[in-house]
Amino acid sequence: MHQLATAPSNTRALLSLWAQALPLPPAARESLLAGAPEAPTLGAQRRRLLGLLAQQGGAVLSLRCHCPACGEAAAVDVSPAALLQALPSEDAAPDHTWADGPWQLQFRLPAPADLHALADEADVDRFVQRLLQRCLLTARLDGAAVDLSAPLALPPALYDRLAERMEALDAAATLTLDVCCPACAHTWPALFDPGLAWWTLLQSRAEQSLLDVDTLARRYGWSEDQILALDPVRRQAYLQLARAESEA
Repeated sequence: MHQLATAPSNTRALLSLWAQALPLPPAARESLLAGAPEAPTLGAQRRRLLGLLAQQGGAVLSLRCHCPACGEAAAVDVSPAALLQALPSEDAAPDHTWADGPWQLQFRLPAPADLHALADEADVDRFVQRLLQRCLLTARLDGAAVDLSAPLALPPALYDRLAERMEALDAAATLTLDVCCPACAHTWPALFDPGLAWWTLLQSRAEQSLLDVDTLARRYGWSEDQILALDPVRRQAYLQLARAESEA
């Protein structure tokens, strides 16, 4: 699998990463773009994606979503660097224990590998249930071991509280932004997916690069390799000449 220590620094690397990511399902694409296919937790992978966005996307990203109350489009600005800095310290413990009334649970935090394994699950509620079951290691009720192979081995409300506990321990796994609708003033926490944001940025830059290659190939008859071998300053100069000629 393609791995990057940082975001792609040249057009050839950018196009190579884009081509590899394009056919992948979302979970596999996120791991590829993060350059960390074996991240210990989902939060660790998304912290890395926030760092890449801060490095490549600029100080502020302008995102759009729709109000769940009235459907109006709403814009929200997010600083990946500020969001990353505001996150609590990462918890590196491999597993955790938690007591909830008569229940004693041992669990691990969700990892990217869990998303890959559940990529075929389309139902959101079923996905969450299967994810929690994968991460639950042991359970005891008043000290007696519980058979976790049984369907819904725990009460549904306990699964809900376990999900909340996991989110508290791995804050970067589920990122939200406070949004206020400009039309009806409704406020809500909108999910922010750094993997999708990084993919959108990468795809936009890749498509623009392909358009630039097409322009220069048509104007000068150069191959893609010849065009990509040009340093960025000379490539932009040739693009300006080609565009000026087409507008003349």
